[in-house]
Amino acid sequence: MKKILFLLIAVFTFSCNQTDQKKSEEASSHENMMVLLVNYELQDMSLEDHAKLGSDVSPNFKPENVDGLIGKTFIGNVDAGVFGGVYYFKSKESVDTYLDSELWKGVVAHPNLVNFTTEVYGVAPITVSNGIPVL
Repeated sequence: MKKILFLLIAVFTFSCNQTDQKKSEEASSHENMMVLLVNYELQDMSLEDHAKLGSDVSPNFKPENVDGLIGKTFIGNVDAGVFGGVYYFKSKESVDTYLDSELWKGVVAHPNLVNFTTEVYGVAPITVSNGIPVL
């Protein structure tokens, strides 16, 4: 009986350490991750035309097309008239490179998208936040 109890304790301890190690590795892989929050307003553009524009340009925002991009989510508050995107990047350098890119310059030059604001945030190096997994 003592041998079985010892074996169970050893297995449980080992599996807990493996889980903690895995979580630590996942957290460290995201420790430099940054979020770019972009907001803008529409000028002389319908919601339907804006939705079509989003569909047309979305392939440009795939990770394979933007260095260091993990993913992008289009956002909008129709009542407030504010739209934009949440971009997840691997590093601050990736954000800076994107904001200096021709793609970004093309976005902000669009005549119907105005009053741009950008904010950059760091991401806490944890694997789960309120039940939502880190990308």
